[in-house]
Amino acid sequence: MADPSLLHNDATARDADTLTASNGTGSLHAHCCTSFLCIDEALGPAFASADSSRFAQTSLPLRQAPRRGAPPQIHDVTEKFTRACQGKSLDVGQLVKDEYFTLFESIGAIEIMDPKMDSGFLQPGETLEDDFDPLAPLLPQELIGIMDQLLSYEMAWHTGYPLSQTLFTSVYIDRLLWPEPKTIPQAQFYRGDISDDKRPGTLLDVLRAYCLALIKGCDYVIAKIMARDYFEEEDFATHTYNRVLFVQVPIDVFLRELDASVEMVEDRDLEIDGGIRSAIIARLQFRKSFLCALDPECPLEILSNFWPPVLPYIDQVNDTHTLGKTVPGSFSTKIQRRLASTVPPRPIVQVEFNDALQTLKQLCADCEEATRFKDLPTDPLEYQSFLWTFASRQPAPLTYSRSYLSNILFDPYILNAPVSLPLEDIKSFVFHESPVLDPSNWALSPPRNPLIPKPPRLQFALLIDEYVERVGQPYLDLWVALGQNRCRLRRMLTHVISAWDILQQDAVFVDTDLIACAFQLNISEEVMDGPLQTWVYIKKLWMIERVIILGFEQDIYLPDEHSGMYYFLSLMATKRKGALQRCVEHNNDRTVQFLKGSRFEDAQNTSDKLSFIDSELQQATGISAFAKALYGIYTIASYLRLLPSPNRPFSTEKLRYELRMKSFLSLQPPEVPPFEEFQAALQPYGTISDPLPSLYDDLKQADSKVWSEIDASLKAAKDAFAKVKRYGAKESKAGGVEQAWNKETQGMLASCIALGVAIAGLKNAVKDIEPSSGVQVKVEIPPAGADKRYVEGWIVPKIVKE
Repeated sequence: MADPSLLHNDATARDADTLTASNGTGSLHAHCCTSFLCIDEALGPAFASADSSRFAQTSLPLRQAPRRGAPPQIHDVTEKFTRACQGKSLDVGQLVKDEYFTLFESIGAIEIMDPKMDSGFLQPGETLEDDFDPLAPLLPQELIGIMDQLLSYEMAWHTGYPLSQTLFTSVYIDRLLWPEPKTIPQAQFYRGDISDDKRPGTLLDVLRAYCLALIKGCDYVIAKIMARDYFEEEDFATHTYNRVLFVQVPIDVFLRELDASVEMVEDRDLEIDGGIRSAIIARLQFRKSFLCALDPECPLEILSNFWPPVLPYIDQVNDTHTLGKTVPGSFSTKIQRRLASTVPPRPIVQVEFNDALQTLKQLCADCEEATRFKDLPTDPLEYQSFLWTFASRQPAPLTYSRSYLSNILFDPYILNAPVSLPLEDIKSFVFHESPVLDPSNWALSPPRNPLIPKPPRLQFALLIDEYVERVGQPYLDLWVALGQNRCRLRRMLTHVISAWDILQQDAVFVDTDLIACAFQLNISEEVMDGPLQTWVYIKKLWMIERVIILGFEQDIYLPDEHSGMYYFLSLMATKRKGALQRCVEHNNDRTVQFLKGSRFEDAQNTSDKLSFIDSELQQATGISAFAKALYGIYTIASYLRLLPSPNRPFSTEKLRYELRMKSFLSLQPPEVPPFEEFQAALQPYGTISDPLPSLYDDLKQADSKVWSEIDASLKAAKDAFAKVKRYGAKESKAGGVEQAWNKETQGMLASCIALGVAIAGLKNAVKDIEPSSGVQVKVEIPPAGADKRYVEGWIVPKIVKE
């Protein structure tokens, strides 16, 4: 039969024997078919050799336009094509090529008769369609087996595999969805009228209800994910291959189908074992509760009521899984041939049932945790703590769970809060009881005459409103980034940092106007110098620190880079510490001013809110000191050749440094130190390959400067993290994630202790070191994700005797 894609109206016949062949670098991509029909222009003198000159030709003659009304003339060249391929006229390594068949077309062509590329290729004895009969009666055990298999494939889809390799391989689901039913009663395992003796029995009706609810659940998942930012190539596959998943049908219809199925199974006229009956009912009840939890139209106020009921049914499904019996024929890759897909058939994804249940439990637990977001106080810093902690959960939340939280976060109820969220964030750092945010400023009206200058207090309100509006989008971008997977979070944060860098430059001009207005009102001592740029700088430095810590968490840096990156982290945390110190000093001054003016309530409020800033200050101090201590010990380990250093013949240290710091090179003020300064900090005793003799003298002395600085940094880190722990999660604006916050803070203290042990071990190993001798210890770097680190982003080396 003729392939319509090969039809062409140009009817100028050519003889296929005129095919010419010449030696080329290509391989033979011609395959023989039982009947290969081609239009007269598809083969002929246009075929020529595939040498380089052919590809370099640029002025090809144009094809003749097809004559309208002329019937196509089709010539069967199968025999001549076969003879040309099998005869002596075409040797191995020669290529037959039409000059109009370009390199681009050849790359995008499908290789015929290759089962990996040709979806229509059939093995000997294989049929095009499945021979499985979806109307065949099912055993109760087979019904359980199919339900469990569908659940496994559903969880495989949630982990990122496409529907074509998971749920859409089910013959039952395919019959329900294609041909597309117009109503739910039409969604059957058959189409049209059938005899009564072939109508589905009770168990098939139960399976139909289960599959319908499963399909609707997939529709809800896709709707929830596509409502927020997601990246299909690495997160989730939303492609439905031209199948409509009952988008317009309300949830009530599916709940009624499930309720009716439960009643049918509970009917004592249905003769099945009691344990199997309970197992089937548990699966139907699970599907009902899971569908209700997935409903995107569920009101925000009652979200937390839907996920807890799902977990008990999961346990029942797990306990009765052994009662099921698999039906292999009910799933087939042949269905993929009928899907609207641009890829050839791929094998079905096989997921162990226990792994699928663990994925399901994780999904439910993460979504239940996400529902707590709506109960947080209206504080953007609480939101930030919750989002960061949620993204740090182990195992990492699935795409649906992250989208579920994002939909709650960007719900109008949250975003349209009675207070401006960015302004509340600014107020927490630099505008405690400040005249700049006096509500009376917003009650003033501008003068009717535009030539008259606006009152200073009105200018306060206008300047703040303008800047807060400008902050809005970068602020939301930060929240969007925190809703991504950890790898993309790190990449997106680098772009968000650039936007906040622009905000910092804008803040300079706004701060100048604010200070000028305060000077006119003679209240300069009540307004912090450069408040907005200080706030933006604190936020920007916090993001830079997170990018570096995520790099350690994801093992992006090699062991010989640890000292340099911890040095850079220490610099960033030190700068944030300085900005926070200014905030603390300003608020202390304000407290004194309030006390002198007998404004005791304002003084108390300022003092209470100072706890949060001091908690942030202590955390920045701890990060700076601990990173400095790690930088010191990794530097010593590099000099002692205890860290693996790969051969890098095609790069220099300066080029690698620029590449590593590329994301931060454009920031203003410059955050990345010059390479010479960076290299001097990492190599205080000369080059790693040829260190100065003073290195060994300093290492042997336990009270030398190098060891004293490391010990002092470690002690400062311990003290700072201990103070943070005493403040508690609520004072640190992390009350919504108190348990996770306590765990991380305790992990930082444990990391400090572990580093102290490593320092002691290394001191003992080098107490008698000489330039000509090595040390009898080795450094073990704990791997990521193996519970070998107290906090994932802090890699504390372990000193082990050889």
